[in-house]
Amino acid sequence: MKTITFFLVSLFIAFAANAEKHSSQGDSIIVQFGNNTRMVIHAKDKAGIAQLKNYDLNKIVRDMGLTLDSSNSESYIFLNEKTGRKYLKDTVLIISRQDGKVKISINEPENNDEKKVEQRSDNESKDSDDTKVVRRRRFSSPRNGFNINLGLNAYGQNTTGNYMNGDYDLNPFGSRFVSLGLVRGTPIAKGKNASLGLDFGIDVSWYNLMFEGNNTVRKDANNVGFPMVMNNQNQPIEFSKSKLVASYLNASLMPTVAFHKGFVSFISAGVYGGYRLGSYTKTKTAGSGSIERLSSNYFLNSFRYGIAFELGIRRFPDLFVNYDLNSLYEDSKGPNVRMMSFGIRL
Repeated sequence: MKTITFFLVSLFIAFAANAEKHSSQGDSIIVQFGNNTRMVIHAKDKAGIAQLKNYDLNKIVRDMGLTLDSSNSESYIFLNEKTGRKYLKDTVLIISRQDGKVKISINEPENNDEKKVEQRSDNESKDSDDTKVVRRRRFSSPRNGFNINLGLNAYGQNTTGNYMNGDYDLNPFGSRFVSLGLVRGTPIAKGKNASLGLDFGIDVSWYNLMFEGNNTVRKDANNVGFPMVMNNQNQPIEFSKSKLVASYLNASLMPTVAFHKGFVSFISAGVYGGYRLGSYTKTKTAGSGSIERLSSNYFLNSFRYGIAFELGIRRFPDLFVNYDLNSLYEDSKGPNVRMMSFGIRL
């Protein structure tokens, strides 16, 4: 049985290299092997015989071998437009040599979005366990995956109205911005040097607004105020920390241009929107270290929306800027301030 299978595997080579040694009768080809084994290929005309070059005879022989192993009777493989598709020679091998390694790229039409690459050293065999298989997609956004944004908050716009600017000034280095989120990209176009995609993101973010001085936020029936907190002797209490914290659930839509080479890896710009999950104030008294935390909506807008920009730099953390287009507080309930956040993306 193994002898027969071996001869069948050799059929295509024997047919291509020694066709003059085989007897041809009209529209049939008979291949005679040394042990009285024969392979007969029959077609209605010579055009049918010529179509053999479109098929991978090795695949046919392998399937025939499996059938012969399980049966002593004659075996047939019937090929039509549908069943013969898997035997078409539709695999293209691209072989290149670079830095002492041979790279074989295998491209198959049934999945144009992927290519499988096998890399071997010159002294490695094809069956080596060290063969490395890498799959690359046509487009993968550099922003894909789990992202952490760390940065600072500032007022992008600040209209005081009836408030004193000093009452709600922010400590520039204590007012931190944090977000945790996921990004997925879909391809739009791919060029030789750059690719364009559309990124969808969802994240949870926190505004930590650290105030200067000893002011905090208080809410009454009509609006918010930023008073100094007094002790029993009507003296201002000195705070080592006083801040307003607001958390949001956000979604973003960011067209992204990825550069295949160069110092800049990508440029991304788009829009975002978010819903406030909660808010509270937190004060820490200097000296005693006592902490007070009060939860309220503080007339903060339930929704936020704005524009975002990101710049990717190779071998360096990516940079981001977010700018809210609506006010942090409800109209006439607090100062007209718009938030801006900036920092790095990990």
